[in-house]
Amino acid sequence: MNQEKIGFEVITEPKEHKKADELAEELFMESIRMIGGLKRLIEFRNLTWLPSLAEAAYVVILRNEYMKSPQEIAKELGISENTVRNILRADESEIEELLEGKIEKTDEHKAGGLAKMAYKRLKKRTST
Repeated sequence: MNQEKIGFEVITEPKEHKKADELAEELFMESIRMIGGLKRLIEFRNLTWLPSLAEAAYVVILRNEYMKSPQEIAKELGISENTVRNILRADESEIEELLEGKIEKTDEHKAGGLAKMAYKRLKKRTST
């Protein structure tokens, strides 16, 4: 078959996005480890918050590593600016209290707070 007649071209992602993908995945997994690991996830029967955690991981990486604005992040991820702002405003200390069992409920963006906590943990680990 003649390659010129295929009718499509392969487009690769810019290296910046691959790095962002890798960092977001690492942050996502660190967040999972912080709540007790994959086995602990089995205890949560309805894992509707995992997409939110993936979203939060990307938001935190794009903001902190790439210095993107909330508007840029929202456009890149296809989410609302309000969602980006809620993730970035999440209070990690309240999420930490929730994880430790000190409080039972919070109105904070749980995935955002968890992703921010995991980001700080990863940065601390890589700086030592």
